[in-house]
Amino acid sequence: MFELTKIIGALIMPLSMFFVLACGAVLLLFTKWYRLGRGALIATLLAIWVLSWDPTAQRLLAPLERQYPAILEPAETLGEEPGYIVVLGHGHSLDPELPITSQANSTAAVRLLEGLRIHNQLPQSTLILTGGSVFGSTPNSEVMHRLAQSIGIEPANEVVRFATPRNTREEATRVAEFLTNREAGQPKGRIVVVTEASHMPRAMALFRGAGLDPVAAPTRHRVRADEADRGFHPGDLRPSAHALRKSERAIHEYVGLLWARLRGWSG
Repeated sequence: MFELTKIIGALIMPLSMFFVLACGAVLLLFTKWYRLGRGALIATLLAIWVLSWDPTAQRLLAPLERQYPAILEPAETLGEEPGYIVVLGHGHSLDPELPITSQANSTAAVRLLEGLRIHNQLPQSTLILTGGSVFGSTPNSEVMHRLAQSIGIEPANEVVRFATPRNTREEATRVAEFLTNREAGQPKGRIVVVTEASHMPRAMALFRGAGLDPVAAPTRHRVRADEADRGFHPGDLRPSAHALRKSERAIHEYVGLLWARLRGWSG
């Protein structure tokens, strides 16, 4: 089931879906339905252009990223109460010829850095690194731990690693199980969830669905305010792979939110 959801998720992403539609439209050009094929091809190219336009991508991502404010001053926002800082895993590609900074992907590295930043201001908290392995044998939580150690950042308190969760729902369930067993009969400490801003609404819904009430600590924001004196730039109107990637990111999260609600996983 897990592998099937990954395959379906990849196929319904804009680039994959539009490629299939474009191939079908080209085939129709050589049949009696050539007019339908021509219209479908034009519509497909137009849709790709629209999703590859930065203003479109920004408007798709902004509602996700702005649901939860960033934590700028952890000590002031969260107080001194010890708790748990949960850094969600993302991905990596192991290559012994490359440094560990190139093996953890950029999103995982930013999530880890934000978790360490918050922990640095709340040294009594417990850092939890989650993330298993989807396509290999080394869990992402281990790679993130290696990265923290390699740059000389060792959390003041213990580091808990979960090596089995392969997606956000499994991470939420594993954290809930851990806290239930660890704090049986005691009030749970504050839980801070660290993940990228666009993923935060789904992560919070799944953690609430697992019976937790976490504090959101979003990072890796893709929608950012321009400098006041930046002005208009002609490049803002051209399509780009970067903008298409942001559109795909937003669509991925909207589909994930819908799936979580249909399955009854969200709180």
